[in-house]
Amino acid sequence: MKILHVHDFFAPGNSRFAFDMDRLLAARGHEVHVQAAVAELGPADGAVIEGVAFHTYPHRPELPASKRLAYCNEMNRSTFGAAHERHRFDLLVFNQPLCAQGVNEHPAAKPLPKVYWFISPWAAEWKASNPEAHLVSRLFNTSLRNRMEELAIRSSDAVLVESEFIRRELKAHHRKVPDSKVTLIPGAVDLVKFRPDGTRSSNRARFGLGAEPLALTVRRLVERMGIDLLIRAAAEVPGLRVVIGGDGPLRGELETLAKSLNVPATFLGYVKDEDLPALYRAADLFVLPTRALEGFGLVAIEAMACGTPAMGTPVGAIPEVLGPLKLLFDDVTPQAIAGGLRRFFAEKDDGLPDRCRTHVAAHYDWSKVISKLEAVLVEVARR
Repeated sequence: MKILHVHDFFAPGNSRFAFDMDRLLAARGHEVHVQAAVAELGPADGAVIEGVAFHTYPHRPELPASKRLAYCNEMNRSTFGAAHERHRFDLLVFNQPLCAQGVNEHPAAKPLPKVYWFISPWAAEWKASNPEAHLVSRLFNTSLRNRMEELAIRSSDAVLVESEFIRRELKAHHRKVPDSKVTLIPGAVDLVKFRPDGTRSSNRARFGLGAEPLALTVRRLVERMGIDLLIRAAAEVPGLRVVIGGDGPLRGELETLAKSLNVPATFLGYVKDEDLPALYRAADLFVLPTRALEGFGLVAIEAMACGTPAMGTPVGAIPEVLGPLKLLFDDVTPQAIAGGLRRFFAEKDDGLPDRCRTHVAAHYDWSKVISKLEAVLVEVARR
């Protein structure tokens, strides 16, 4: 089967789950292609990585919103047209509504079977990222995004979601989607790549970290991710070092906050995918301090696969993933997170790392999840 997986934007780290899906499908004998906008770290147009062929074009975030919309539509339409002319795809998989709109404008896309991966409601994501937006701007942006998302879903033959929380969000924003059209494919992790390996001290030495109690998070540094909540909580846990992987517009503000509260904090910036397993293993605890719209929490299961317990706020899909292990904070406040951190370090449960990896292996192992995903894609293509 020839599959084209279309993204608005593809980048190392952010697109790790999607790329795992693509490379595993390629390993099963499918011809897999990815179409996406990329920045300087993204794959070049024409690159083939682990059996996956890339059709890419430059990301243009500097363009005004209206021009960026027109640019994305044209690039997706023309890139798809050229790629389909050469490869004759059997199935299209869309990750976002913007790229779906551009591809669907090309006449050759109309008869092709399509799957839409509903990662999160686009309008709700925009609202969470723009809490200070003017009312008129908020109404315009949310209605436009809802409409584009509705069209992408309606044009698709199946819709995939990563969690029951996201299934509920799908129904809340797009009530007419029939249940029969929706399949839950959970996030998954490669247990060979993400595994306990080496001592905590040897992994810490790789990142220049000391021996003190250490809580880690790896996130994009935006308000929705709640990194400030973790820093404020750490101020109430003496002796705790916070390590923050990832980058984003709030980095400077978060560094200032940590200094003002005298919180020992290490900001690593962007962490390469190949360095993540060692970083997870270096920590005593991984923390997911999300404020809103956590569709799954892939980084938490990656950490647990490496033998590092993860705790998270009771937001979005986090209770589904961490609830069975009783690793939830009581609330989304610095005080609740601080209480959970103190409880974790006081209990010293030596069996918890093994239970975490066992939990991931039972529910989120790519070797099991890929079979279910492949069956859905093959069925849609046959129909």
